[in-house]
Amino acid sequence: MTGPQIRAALSTLAMVAVIGGAIGWALFHRPWASDGAGAALLLYVALEWSAISAGGRRMLAAALLAGLAAALVLPQPLQTLRHGMAESVFLVGLFTTLGMLRDSARTSRLIRRCGEQMVRQGPGRRYAALSLGSHLIALVLNFGVLALLGMMVAKGNTLSAANGDEVVKGIRKRRMMTAILRGFAMMTVWSPLAVSFAVIQQVVPNLAWWRLVCLQVVLALILMGWGWVLDRLDFPPHTRRLPPHRHKTAFRPILGLIALVAAIVVGAVALAEVLGVRLVVGAMIVVPVAAVVWLFAQQSGAPVPRTLLTVRLFVGHLGDSLPGFRSEVAMLGGAMFLGSVVATFITPADTARAVALIPLPPVAVAVLLAWGVMAAAHVGIPQLVTITLLGSALGSLAAAGIDPLVLASGMLGAWALSICTTPVGAAVMSVARVAEVPVRTVSHSWNRRFVVVGALLLGVWMVALSLIL
Repeated sequence: MTGPQIRAALSTLAMVAVIGGAIGWALFHRPWASDGAGAALLLYVALEWSAISAGGRRMLAAALLAGLAAALVLPQPLQTLRHGMAESVFLVGLFTTLGMLRDSARTSRLIRRCGEQMVRQGPGRRYAALSLGSHLIALVLNFGVLALLGMMVAKGNTLSAANGDEVVKGIRKRRMMTAILRGFAMMTVWSPLAVSFAVIQQVVPNLAWWRLVCLQVVLALILMGWGWVLDRLDFPPHTRRLPPHRHKTAFRPILGLIALVAAIVVGAVALAEVLGVRLVVGAMIVVPVAAVVWLFAQQSGAPVPRTLLTVRLFVGHLGDSLPGFRSEVAMLGGAMFLGSVVATFITPADTARAVALIPLPPVAVAVLLAWGVMAAAHVGIPQLVTITLLGSALGSLAAAGIDPLVLASGMLGAWALSICTTPVGAAVMSVARVAEVPVRTVSHSWNRRFVVVGALLLGVWMVALSLIL
């Protein structure tokens, strides 16, 4: 084995240890599990440091400075540092575990056929089809849906398909790319398989996740509906410059994908209930099994060779994907550690006093905090850091009479909307790269009105929920 191959193998083993330790800590609450996983995470970062992106390195540097400050200032720094590392380990373990589905989805004919059905829709239905399709596929592919559908759009949106009209080609590109981005972003509003959901469960106290999911599905539909309305306002039917499009939709692959996602979610819920753990822990256990079963279903032949091939492919996927998550691990793990450690410098009593000084009703403060998350993301501060730092404030608002569901719903909505407009976000940069346009075009020109009005809708939603709950 060459040097890079040895490094990749060690990184893979280190990340497997992180995942195992995260699950062990969540199930049995043994300190040695989180401590061992933390050591494995540090080893992984050390092995992959040279290939981590500049943004990831900056986040890790900020986390290191926060750790040094805690060691110098706090009376019991070890407890704070271990807690921050345990939170980072869990989030990284969740993210990398969910990524296993993406590896199986990449080779799936089902995913390709679903994507083709969405791209081939007529102009009147294409935005809705791509938005809903991106939303659904993102549940299993996560960020991978942007590349999958984005490349399909890029290949299909040719000058000849637009009858040589550059204006039509540009309009098609904008409509389809914004549909894909917004559909993906709105998945983070409600999905129990999203990192955002896991973070909110950790930050917001006394949260009933099943009630939250029901509420968030409604919020996601409202925001996605606003996106469709905006698309119709920007490009009304009378502006079409091509003959009517005819395409017969095949619903079988779409129904198959819905069944797959439903099976994973139901399995995660059932296991979480049986074990008495949070839903995201159930997802961390179910998803790798689902990924292996899905990969097995894609193979053919006798059972024994088929099983051996599946195992070989799955291990090979892990060897490629786990080291490839280096920058995301640096950003997520570093941000979680940073937020967790810095939050210890802000006592709940200080936060409660600060909230009490604001001459506004508690629900108005909650709305402003949600908008603050969006504003911070717009200037490059990750939602994860902001929401983690706001943990004490959210607890104070809950104590002031605001239902935790209102706080969680607002934070998830703000997280999702900011995905569409932050110029340093992975989603916006991915879409800009595929569409071959500047990042600012995607974040400002294409999505500014969607996000601004979406923020107002989110504020109205939070106020309405506070009156109902």
